[in-house]
Formats: sequence, C-alpha cells, structure tokens
Amino acid sequence: MKNSIVPALLALLLSATTYTFVHAQELPEAKPEDYSYLDKLHVPDAVARCVAAFDRWVADAPKYDALIVPDRRVLSAKIDSETPIFSVGNPIPVDQVIVMRAFAKARGTAKWMRVDSRCGVRDDHVVGVSLTPNIKPQIIR
Repeated sequence: MKNSIVPALLALLLSATTYTFVHAQELPEAKPEDYSYLDKLHVPDAVARCVAAFDRWVADAPKYDALIVPDRRVLSAKIDSETPIFSVGNPIPVDQVIVMRAFAKARGTAKWMRVDSRCGVRDDHVVGVSLTPNIKPQIIR
C-alpha cells in the first residue's frame, strides 16, 4: 500500500515548484495610487512596493491569474535585513527580503492555493519576486 503512495507524493512535490521573476530594472519611485491605503495602515514602503510588484507580476504570469495578499498578512510581513542575496537560485544582492503568505488562483481554474511570497528590495526598489506553493503534507492512513 505504501509503495502506491510514493509516485503520487513525488508528483505532488514536483508540481510544487517555485516560480521566480527577477527584474533588474527598478520600479517607479512612487507607489501606485491603488496601494495608498497601505500608508494608512502604517505598512513599510518596501512591503507596499512588494505588494504592487506581485500584482504586476501575477498579471503576466503563466501559472497564476490572480493573487490576494490579505491585509493581516501584509501587516505581519517578515522583513529580513540580514540576508545579503535574494535566493540561492538567483543570487541577486538585496538590502531586504520581505516574506508574506498569500493566495494565488491557478490560471484557467477556480482553484486557489496558499503560496509563500518573497520579494527582494535593493536601494528602495524591488529587484525580484517569487511565489512558492505552500503545500501542507497530508497524513494518509
């Protein structure tokens, strides 16, 4: 019985790949007006810029067609100023890495999945974003 679970588990792990977009050009200095409400919530500028960058990236992403970052996740975003690079796979130097939990809708389906979002910021500009599906392991009995 356990041997039949292995191929299914392997397929699940392979589908849980990280989708990364790295853009060396800086984003515009000002945050778009659509995100000005984040100032009222006292969200750090780097976090607000990351939310805007994720929205722009998902609009063109082949895997997803919508992304939701709940306000409580934006307010509790982890800002790591100790990490000198964005990711091991993309060693771009950064000043900060912002991590937030979000929900992405797979393109062409009604299925929403939980994703971990990472955003690299250098000199107050977003230089990279990535979404990684967050799949909780299920106990099979």
